[in-house]
Amino acid sequence: MAGSHLLRGLILVALAAAVSGQFFVNLGDKKQAGTGEVDTRAQGGALGGSNVGAAGGAVGTDTNAQLIEDWAAFIKWFCSNGGIISSKLTVKMRNGRQGVYFKERMRRGETIVSFPRNLRLDEKTAMKGKAGHVFQRLKNEEAFPDLIVILHLVHERSLGKDSFWSPYFKLLRTNYNNIMGLTEPQMKTLLRRPGCENTYNLGIMMRRTFNNFYEYYKKNVETWAPPEFLFTRDDIMWGFNTLVTCGWGQQGGNGDKLMVPFSDIPNHRRESAQKASNRGFISAAKEYQAGEELTFDYGLLNDAVLAYYGQPTPDCRGLKR
Repeated sequence: MAGSHLLRGLILVALAAAVSGQFFVNLGDKKQAGTGEVDTRAQGGALGGSNVGAAGGAVGTDTNAQLIEDWAAFIKWFCSNGGIISSKLTVKMRNGRQGVYFKERMRRGETIVSFPRNLRLDEKTAMKGKAGHVFQRLKNEEAFPDLIVILHLVHERSLGKDSFWSPYFKLLRTNYNNIMGLTEPQMKTLLRRPGCENTYNLGIMMRRTFNNFYEYYKKNVETWAPPEFLFTRDDIMWGFNTLVTCGWGQQGGNGDKLMVPFSDIPNHRRESAQKASNRGFISAAKEYQAGEELTFDYGLLNDAVLAYYGQPTPDCRGLKR
């Protein structure tokens, strides 16, 4: 499928960027409107403005209280669908970012999480939902497979509390400070920096991929889609960023993406004892003390991919905040 090749190309460019080791861009200037391929201006849209996400959490002095409430709802939902998450874990905000922490000591070998097989947000779950007829038509018309998952994400998010995935979505990010938000002048500055050619190419590839998805949606979906599938560019940008940042490749190796609840909630840390996984279960690779953060090492691509996709990477050579 075309969508598979597009995202597979993204990963190859990201790998080249990871090897180069040059990842220094300031994304702090969000006041300028983008003038390049991707329009990053706020447009509101069907999804509204939720203030709870992995980047910032709930606004106000009771951020942690809201996070703990959302975490408890997520645990209940996750376990009621066959999963297991250690009761020794909690979530909290520290230094402006959300993380997963241990409430008490955990010995090496204890189970951190056991993933239920039925909690996979992908093309199959899109087909099984109430809007399955929409996604079936998209598949029959050979839409980009990843675009199907993106629209599935955006549609479920628009349902709010009525979505089966609502407890999971409350712990996902609502905004992404990543390479997609760079203005045209910032991209040109990046290109002029020694050793940053691969990183520039990654940005160009991401923008082209998104634009291909969005143009397909405008020409081939919006023209016949029911009202609940009429989304803004910002809506689809959120779905794109979420899938690229948090999605996993299918086991078949075809490049198509899926979302696996909890596997994408702990932050990344290079050379962490815990390796990222979305299959089976994860046990403690070492002894953890109360107050210690649970982090995952996402492997070879982590520096370029996670930093430029907007994941918090405080200890690796990522974007300067």
